[in-house]
Amino acid sequence: MREAGYPDGFEVTLMAPNNRYVNDAQTAQVALAVAAMLARSISGSISRRVPKNQYWTEYDRRAADIMMMGWYSDTGDSANFFEYLTFCPDSRSGTGQYNASEYCNPELDSLVALANSETDMRRRTSMLRQAEAMVYADAPFIPLYWQNLAWAASDRVAIEPVLNVMNMPYLGDVVVTPRAGETHSR
Repeated sequence: MREAGYPDGFEVTLMAPNNRYVNDAQTAQVALAVAAMLARSISGSISRRVPKNQYWTEYDRRAADIMMMGWYSDTGDSANFFEYLTFCPDSRSGTGQYNASEYCNPELDSLVALANSETDMRRRTSMLRQAEAMVYADAPFIPLYWQNLAWAASDRVAIEPVLNVMNMPYLGDVVVTPRAGETHSR
């Protein structure tokens, strides 16, 4: 830490939603513990836990040093991930919108843009793998947690026909058959 210019260490703040992810508050505590282990001189605090409807405004303001983010690509490939999480932030196009580290690598952005216009799947895959290697080498952020999908079943639960390209149900597609005396719930 002394060589990095922080002989007395430094403090970090972490902001996390309190109702977006399973065990999000506990996960935030683990993230602070990991930060403390990586550099024993870091002291950490959770600045705020806020409901998800307030969280994104704070996230956009970059209101803390460390902010919890989850991502799932609706397109199923890494190009979606790059455009929002690693592209140089650009308020006009919206790319890099969730790039809280403000990492910027124009070579990466160009490579992914080129991959997005490539119709040969082998070439496109090769370009995206090269982009993934660039992000891995630069390490603009550190994923600490992979949340598994949680599923439950009941004979009262049904899925409406799924009408999206991922063939994946969203919460609005779930229908719970009411018990006697209950009204229909969705």
